[in-house]
Amino acid sequence: MEPDIPDYQETQARKARLRRKESSTRRGWFKKLAAGIVAIVAGGAYLRFEANWLELTKKTIKLDHFRKDARVKVLHLADLHLSSVVSIDDIDFALKEGVRKSPDVMLLTGDFITGPLADEEFEKLGNTLRKYASQVPTFACLGNHDGGSWAAKHGGYKTPDKVKATLASAKVNLLDNRKQSIFLKGQPIVLTGVGDYWSESCRPKACLRPLDPQKPNKPEVNLLLCHNPDAKELLKGYDWDLMLSGHTHGGQFRVPFLGYAPFAPVMDRSITEGLHQWESRQIHVTRGVGNHYGIRLNCRPEISLLELVST
Repeated sequence: MEPDIPDYQETQARKARLRRKESSTRRGWFKKLAAGIVAIVAGGAYLRFEANWLELTKKTIKLDHFRKDARVKVLHLADLHLSSVVSIDDIDFALKEGVRKSPDVMLLTGDFITGPLADEEFEKLGNTLRKYASQVPTFACLGNHDGGSWAAKHGGYKTPDKVKATLASAKVNLLDNRKQSIFLKGQPIVLTGVGDYWSESCRPKACLRPLDPQKPNKPEVNLLLCHNPDAKELLKGYDWDLMLSGHTHGGQFRVPFLGYAPFAPVMDRSITEGLHQWESRQIHVTRGVGNHYGIRLNCRPEISLLELVST
């Protein structure tokens, strides 16, 4: 019997098919790799884009003890977070956009910085704040990043002295466990600011009246500036009508379509942004102007314009 004679042409054709298959496999792998890289780059670019995609939100808040003919516009901002990822230009733009809406008062609820800054950066912050505080009465409270026991444990300042000095130079009225009575549109309002909750500086006894369960008629409305909304449990035994907070950044990262904010730095994640009814009172949490790490997802930075009216 004659031995089998190899079919040279068939062998070459088979080798060619194998080379084409291997080439196709490599091309497919490179396409998937390229697509993954593009998705990562595009995703990162979007996260950075959203971090600067400022949103102006408007809400009407009805309050007891408010004059029927009074309508007071409050500009509520928080978490400016001047840092390497939030520039003074970003902060200036947010303040400018808010003040151009002609608010009657501007309330700033803490975290003016993220961590230690050079003296010239504090000077820029003071100059920027002064520019707008000269146009509208401005009051503030402090946040956990502004200095104190919490900040000292996380690479920040041991005391809030530098931030306090900056606010003083800018003619911003700091309410640090103290209150001040003002009139806006003929409406008497008591503004109270408490110290930061995480820094163990929140001392309501120093500046708030105990809550009267009978709720007697009173001529004024009590607005409370408190950086961290979790402090509400500590504050619920005291007299206030509307608490204004920040701290959460709205979660900074919210799962699309679900609205879940897994990284929100609060115990009560039912109150991370917006207006909420709580214990017969109201809490407004703004998403803030700045951020950490220069990114946000499904949670744009916010300028909050609140119109206070009678119930």
